[in-house]
Amino acid sequence: MKTFFLFSKEESETKVANDRLLSHAVGLSGQNMTYSFLTGRLFVYLNTLLGIPSEKTGIITGISSLWDAINDPLIGSLMDHRRYKPGYKMRPFLLWTPPIIGILVALMFIDFGLSETQTIIFILVLYLLFDAFYSFHDIAIWGMTALTSPSSEERKRVAQWLTIGAGAGSTIAGLFPMLKDVISGSGVITEKNTYVLFAMIFGFGGMILAMLAYRQKEKVIEAPPEKGEKKNILRSILNLRHNRTLIVICLARVVQSFSLTLPWEYFFESDGVSYEVFGATISGGTAQVVYGFVMGIPGALFMLAAVPTINKLGGNKNLLIFSELASVVARVLAFFIGANDRYKNIWVLLVVIMILGSAQILTNMKDIAHRSLLTNSIDEMELKTGERTEGITFSMQNLVSKLTNAIPKFLQGYLLKFLGFNEKLGTGGSDTIRKQTSARFLKYRWHQFILGPAIGAALYVIVILFLEKDDKENMAEIERQLKALRANAADEMIDDVTADV
Repeated sequence: MKTFFLFSKEESETKVANDRLLSHAVGLSGQNMTYSFLTGRLFVYLNTLLGIPSEKTGIITGISSLWDAINDPLIGSLMDHRRYKPGYKMRPFLLWTPPIIGILVALMFIDFGLSETQTIIFILVLYLLFDAFYSFHDIAIWGMTALTSPSSEERKRVAQWLTIGAGAGSTIAGLFPMLKDVISGSGVITEKNTYVLFAMIFGFGGMILAMLAYRQKEKVIEAPPEKGEKKNILRSILNLRHNRTLIVICLARVVQSFSLTLPWEYFFESDGVSYEVFGATISGGTAQVVYGFVMGIPGALFMLAAVPTINKLGGNKNLLIFSELASVVARVLAFFIGANDRYKNIWVLLVVIMILGSAQILTNMKDIAHRSLLTNSIDEMELKTGERTEGITFSMQNLVSKLTNAIPKFLQGYLLKFLGFNEKLGTGGSDTIRKQTSARFLKYRWHQFILGPAIGAALYVIVILFLEKDDKENMAEIERQLKALRANAADEMIDDVTADV
């Protein structure tokens, strides 16, 4: 009986077995479920349910994310330079860190009845602990991408499936607004307790699922250093200045985060927005989930064709440029279609969502291109310096991911204050957003929701133009040289052992 292809155990020196790749992707789905829930909901939870002022909420979540970013390069360097058995550079961290991370995330959504100041201190302490363990896990689970195969084409396939897994986790976490409305609306538990419930399901449960990634294997074994040569952490960090690919991608992602936009709740749940469809009423929370699905699901499905799409467009760089240009055009078009409160008509809103969702198909492939380029840059750096830098390279990716999470949090807090948002209105949660009366907030909710991300997309394209074009022939030559280098190193090790005997 033929095995379903996703569970195939067929493997070779360069090919990753599909069943291991599936476990890795599902593990990433669990991790992203946890991280998406935490970063996407903590701001709203603190602001609307615990009543912490907008600017203070922005500072809490911004500082947490900023610290989260700063410590990553140090942890990545330590992971690169610690002693480890061949094949166990990144894997061990995928097994022991997830349960700790899950517990810390769950604790952040429990109201212990503390004062405002005590709550701020409590959240900051928990976040610092969370970050220390999460950094080890996040760097390891993504760093494994570069270690799964010596072939750049196979690593592109790995990056494709891992990105699909990561996107699936984020999409599942995106169900929360609809589930929250249904559960809290039924009166079974309060809205505040739905956050606790899903912090357990998405937070703790997601990290338990993440442990599946431990099944993945490391096939790229770094050549040992020359006799008497010691690895230097500072030198490894400084060597990154020669990695133009990494620098350009990191800078492009940072400038993209300067988008003047708020979490989706502040648009979909403002002013009691609801829609009538064939006699049925759709709440803002449900409309938000529909938006999330249309933005996520088609893009996730089309990611199955990401590798041929990237090749058709002429490489990873072209995919990155075309994806963001499509996003800018789509958002400008959508803005004018829904302007002057036309978006309050469900059919107009659906047209807008379909336009944005179509542009998102290419945008969802960006991370595959990013990771493919980064894994290639690690090979290039190994050839130049003799050291592999999965830890420091993917820690820089994580640093940027967290910076791009921190920057909007700072901006969101002050944007809310500028728009006249009053967190004291209502009884908490969605009700607080619905009862806003600020004319400025209501007037500009559409502008920030639609056009805010377009600002970041335009800035991204400007920077990514400085990226060198990825060259297949060049990568094939690098792989050939590395294979010879590693073979020579292995022969020298055997000779040394024989001479000692």
